[in-house]
Amino acid sequence: MDFEKKIKDDRESLIRDIMKLVSIDSVESKPAEGMPFGEGPAKALQCYLGLAEEAGLQTENFDNYAGHADYGNGEETVGILGHVDVVPCGEGWICDPFRPRIIDGKLYGRGVLDNKGPMVVCLHAVKILKEMGIPLSKKIRLIVGANEETDWKCMDYYFGVKKMTPPQISFTPDAEFPLNHAEKGVFQYQLVTDLKEKIELSGGNAYNSVAESASALLPAGLEETVWERMPKWEEATSCKISCETEKQGVRLSVRGFAAHAASPAKGINAVSGMMYMIADLGLEGELSEIARWYMKNIGFDLQGKGLGIDLSDEISGALSFNVGKVEVIDGKLILSIDNRVPVTYKCKEVQDLLEKNLEGSRFRFENPQITEAIYVPKDSFLVTTLMDVYREITQDYDAEPQVDGACSYARALENCVAFGAILPGQPDLMHQKNEYLELDKLDLWMKIYLEAIYRLAQ
Repeated sequence: MDFEKKIKDDRESLIRDIMKLVSIDSVESKPAEGMPFGEGPAKALQCYLGLAEEAGLQTENFDNYAGHADYGNGEETVGILGHVDVVPCGEGWICDPFRPRIIDGKLYGRGVLDNKGPMVVCLHAVKILKEMGIPLSKKIRLIVGANEETDWKCMDYYFGVKKMTPPQISFTPDAEFPLNHAEKGVFQYQLVTDLKEKIELSGGNAYNSVAESASALLPAGLEETVWERMPKWEEATSCKISCETEKQGVRLSVRGFAAHAASPAKGINAVSGMMYMIADLGLEGELSEIARWYMKNIGFDLQGKGLGIDLSDEISGALSFNVGKVEVIDGKLILSIDNRVPVTYKCKEVQDLLEKNLEGSRFRFENPQITEAIYVPKDSFLVTTLMDVYREITQDYDAEPQVDGACSYARALENCVAFGAILPGQPDLMHQKNEYLELDKLDLWMKIYLEAIYRLAQ
């Protein structure tokens, strides 16, 4: 189907709508009446549904947990799942992440890639199909959640409490092209140790992000030693380091590089860097003991070898291991860990290995959160249709379905895959500072999603 002219005519409106949605700070916050994930996610959900209403779609808001927008009346439904909440922004942005700006052809703002931008593109694709009056045999339903970045209560509410019927086939534009037909299991948990001494230590902000920054209070009198070892530490860890003298001691601050926990090798973990530095000082006390344990059992390894959980399979490769956060709360030091588990293993198998290997150590296992792997066969109608569209439009006939470690809404229902939106060669800045969308990619996004939705809904 030739959509070229409609895509060109719609482009400015598309950019305006993306900027409007991105302008809403939708990081999860304290719940309020009628706003289960805080004011921001509720406003963003309402904004998206408002854009859908303007496009002439039928919408419903499910108590600000989730919502949907429908076009068509077929007995079968094609689902497009996405979310309007975003991860925290961190520091060092080129602009205010919630006042999106276009700089050198790039639209900067939190959520332009993950996942507001792609979901607005899909909405505009449906709008174009509606405006062109193209006959379709299936209903198209855009399903939008407001709690994807944390614990998916939005989907639990939509499909569980409200018992909405799942679409027969679906995709989510919340990963990479060409297509992910399988996703590793997501296993999040905490490693906890009780403290006898007072320790000031913190770093990172979420399970599913590589910790970008960390800090620790060291004993007084270490300034000279820290400054002397900084060049060695920076070379060994690839982190940036600063040191300040305070009344209570020496404040060591470490900065790494954020990335999604599904691809920890793309980041530089500041918590691991900090632990290396503390262990290298060779001090007495609990802080040094913990750092030495950390470097022996975790260190810079990204597959869990030191804890005996370095599993792998032919379909999806190796388990990934990410320390997303360290904090001290109520006399306990807590490490928040994210594993992406190969698709032929259950997360409980990893837990059993982990608990066995923690026996006799000072750390214990707590608070598991499990999302098992998914798998859609390569020869299914859904996968073959989407792959055909991608290959034809991009002329990349060598492209093959992939397996990913990311946790997308494809796990929320049967027969759903992650389809885009990051293109090969396009910087993957999801969960990173200075997240941007190259505006010259929008036309290609629109061509792919328009054709894909059209073919699935025929």
